[in-house]
Amino acid sequence: MNPLTLIILLSFGVFPLTANADSLSCDGGIVSSGDSVVDLLMKCGQPDWKESHQEEITDRFAPGLKQRTYVTVEQWTYNFGPQQLLRTVTIKNGVVTGVKTGQYGPSKDREPVKPECGDRIISTGDTKGEVLAKCGNPYYRTSRNEELREQLGGTQSREVVVAVEEWTYNCGPQRFLRIITFRNGHVIDIRTGKYGN
Repeated sequence: MNPLTLIILLSFGVFPLTANADSLSCDGGIVSSGDSVVDLLMKCGQPDWKESHQEEITDRFAPGLKQRTYVTVEQWTYNFGPQQLLRTVTIKNGVVTGVKTGQYGPSKDREPVKPECGDRIISTGDTKGEVLAKCGNPYYRTSRNEELREQLGGTQSREVVVAVEEWTYNCGPQRFLRIITFRNGHVIDIRTGKYGN
């Protein structure tokens, strides 16, 4: 088959293609952005890890005129085992808004390997579910909220309250503590602390 024929056949959908980046293929069917959380549950079942947080968004339209919106954001991570990639589904107010592909999942019948949990193991942008899959539960967790201001152009601005968490991993007396900072469920910083115990 020549390359031109193959391109034409693919463009008309003759050969099945893998699901795009904003979809997830499960035994029960394909879930895409815009589907409800009920569709996700019926097609893929319960995830291996769930995380949720509230986002508070304040839009300022003019002096004295603002609107405050509260959004529940959930991140469901599916681990299909070591032969497949982790998939994290973002849900806002009960609707799927995106699907992220991670690294290969750990085996489900053993504890995750807990090396240093540093920037060679995890990276900026990873979700909490991915970090849990790679490093296990942290030694210590703290959380707080931060208020950010976004300029939307002209006189419009937006205040966004975001959830910030810090997870500390203690890998023993011969290794440094690893402190991982999350903003709204995603890794934004990985730093090294003192020696563990």
